[in-house]
Amino acid sequence: MDFTLTSCAKINWGLWLLGKRKDGYHEIFTPIQKISLCDFINIKPSRELRIETTAGIPLEENLVYKGLKLFEEITGLKPLFEIFIEKKIPIGGGLGGGSSNLATVLNFVNNYFGTPLSKEELSTLLASLSSDSPSFLCNGIAFATGRGEKIECLNLPRFRGVELTIFVPSEISSPTGLIYSKAHPSIFIPKEKVGLLKEEIKKLSPEDFFQIVENRLGDIFLDLHPTVRRDIDFLQKVCYKKFIVSGSGSSFYTVGSLREDCLKALDKLKGSYKIFSLVTL
Repeated sequence: MDFTLTSCAKINWGLWLLGKRKDGYHEIFTPIQKISLCDFINIKPSRELRIETTAGIPLEENLVYKGLKLFEEITGLKPLFEIFIEKKIPIGGGLGGGSSNLATVLNFVNNYFGTPLSKEELSTLLASLSSDSPSFLCNGIAFATGRGEKIECLNLPRFRGVELTIFVPSEISSPTGLIYSKAHPSIFIPKEKVGLLKEEIKKLSPEDFFQIVENRLGDIFLDLHPTVRRDIDFLQKVCYKKFIVSGSGSSFYTVGSLREDCLKALDKLKGSYKIFSLVTL
């Protein structure tokens, strides 16, 4: 029997750095939300493990393959499936496509075998391969802390169905490690602020919360790519709206519908960006 899975991208409602950890990672806080830009995964039982994608990702580099091999190592079960991933989420845009694919397939396989892994064990497996992958186990908003792997799922219905416009640079990707390596302690926030931010997102509308979000990692990305900063400045002046980098880049987005004069201005950028009109899930 064939199964079709929907594997959706994400945005970060801002990102705050708290400090650098002894293990070399940074302590962060970021609310993560899935969006209506999705890959489609066909999966069926097979005599051997086969994974193909429309993006031509080599098997050994595919997070899904790594996750299934680790699942086999931990559980002793052989996940023999034929998997085909139709990629719609741009690679390198920081929208979490690979992490979403990993969580979607591993959650399916774990359920297929009768949940040999608890949700906590599955989350730990995912986090060992991709810090933001456990967030895709949530429906709604995920508060991500630690290096991004500690997840608190929240049900905030008003944050679903929110209109977004997302811009993904066509020829610019953003290596996460490089961006983090340039983070200076001057941009770190006190841990006490995390509690305040959590309370704000619980009581504010998405539009109002968006107005107070920050992303200093995004500022680092823009310092490295001044052409993207120039384009964001242009959009903010023409559209009278705030635009912010999602995660460590390279994509950026705004909340709400766009005015007619703003839509006309987008023609100037269509050759340099993939532009998506989406909603939050």
